[in-house]
Amino acid sequence: MACEARASCYPGAMTDQALNAAVARLERAVEHIERATRTRENASGGLAESYALLEERHMMLRDRVQETIGRLDTLIAGESGR
Repeated sequence: MACEARASCYPGAMTDQALNAAVARLERAVEHIERATRTRENASGGLAESYALLEERHMMLRDRVQETIGRLDTLIAGESGR
């Protein structure tokens, strides 16, 4: 067994300073996640409205692109018919 000379296969214990730093990073990460969750929950009410507006804008843009393609097809057909 590779760890026979030691009580454990894990590296030596973390120093207090390293442990405190790791715990502080974990606490900051949890705070960040909680803040993001609250922000998402608060924004979700307006999300449906935003999606509806985006969908409407998408449809309008799609219609305009279709019209433009139709015009280009007409112009190209007119040029090739000469």
